[in-house]
Amino acid sequence: MGRTSAELKRISRENMIGHWGLAIGASLLSGLIVSAALMPFYFLMVVSRSGTVQSAAYLIAALILGMVAMIMQCGILQMHLAFSRGQNAELKMLFGEFVRRPERYILAYLLVLGVTFLCMLPGTICVAVGDMGGAVLAVVIGILLYLAGIGVFVALALRYGLAVLLLVEDPQMNAIEAFQESAHFMEGNKGRMLYINLSFLGWSVLGMLSCGIGMLWVVPYMNQVMVSFYYDVTQEPEQDVSYMES
Repeated sequence: MGRTSAELKRISRENMIGHWGLAIGASLLSGLIVSAALMPFYFLMVVSRSGTVQSAAYLIAALILGMVAMIMQCGILQMHLAFSRGQNAELKMLFGEFVRRPERYILAYLLVLGVTFLCMLPGTICVAVGDMGGAVLAVVIGILLYLAGIGVFVALALRYGLAVLLLVEDPQMNAIEAFQESAHFMEGNKGRMLYINLSFLGWSVLGMLSCGIGMLWVVPYMNQVMVSFYYDVTQEPEQDVSYMES
């Protein structure tokens, strides 16, 4: 039996000692880069009152910047893996994954995007048809399909929740192999991951109520806990500060 959520959080907090500034700075810089790059496209779309060309340009820019954000997030996870091992981590690691076969992360990102689209598509079609035709039943069915799609998406997200960390750990692994390995490791562990994610719901709400400022601490904490969960599931060694000191 693996470590409990409380134990994983304790180890994560101990591994984060002395690293909060770097983790927060990396997350903040990543967000600022993506937001600054996307802002001109958003501004043009608003000024044009959602013109077709401007809206299309905004969506394309959002898609491309989503890939960039994904690669930077993998660099951030590389930092958290280093924290767990007691290794040195630097801010430049935020951009380090751009030279470690980034196409793997892009493919993983597109696969997740595609699955999300397919999960939401039936509900979207039903609601749209019902709204245009004034058919209340179609709208109700669409909402039910939305809920079913969310359920399917959550189940898949839990099954493949370790794929990105596996890619970060092994530069030779491709995206399909990472999803397959994640499915293997998550057998019997999906409930644990769901519980860990739900345990951060309260912290996330508080973080958002603070105009998002609190999320600067919540997100690195969540990242570190997921890294600890990853090591626990894969049975790889992780630095446990309290154990080493006892």
